[in-house]
Amino acid sequence: FAARIGGDDKLWRIGAVPPLPELMVLGELAWSATQGHSDVGCDEVGLVLSQRLATLVSGSPHAVPSIDTRQHKRAIEAALWIDDNSQAALNLDLMAANAGLSPFHFLRIFTRVLGVTPHQYLVRSRLRRATGLLAESDDSVTDVALDAGFNDLSNFVRTFRRAAGVSPGRFRQRARRYRKILQD
Repeated sequence: FAARIGGDDKLWRIGAVPPLPELMVLGELAWSATQGHSDVGCDEVGLVLSQRLATLVSGSPHAVPSIDTRQHKRAIEAALWIDDNSQAALNLDLMAANAGLSPFHFLRIFTRVLGVTPHQYLVRSRLRRATGLLAESDDSVTDVALDAGFNDLSNFVRTFRRAAGVSPGRFRQRARRYRKILQD
């Protein structure tokens, strides 16, 4: 293949790019996201990783642009929209399209304004919905997970345990015990 494009075939035998210290943390974040151990979405990591790589390759310094009032308002409106639609199958492209922005621009603005990525916000919104359902309904944990927007029970249980420190079932027991104490 290298002979056909007139290049040095040694380049094609390497098989990998040497690790760049500037990308190692993002690489670990990407690996964690693909394994389901991160609240950051794979699409978000991909955009940040590609932006960082482009900055490194171009040699230009990474400037943080300011956010004007209109963009700030868009981010807040997007967060409210995510809250209203958190049980639906949402991804970065859909959230960005709803805000009328490109995915990268949306990710950057949303994260700057709210302090978390859109995916992290979505997961937290789903968890808020799930805690209400667990405390107030008799639905099974599986039904609560699905109603809250999680399409995988094991992911829901793992995410809930990481956020609340207890399993969804244990949370429900504690919430009901607390509610009974208040009623008595």
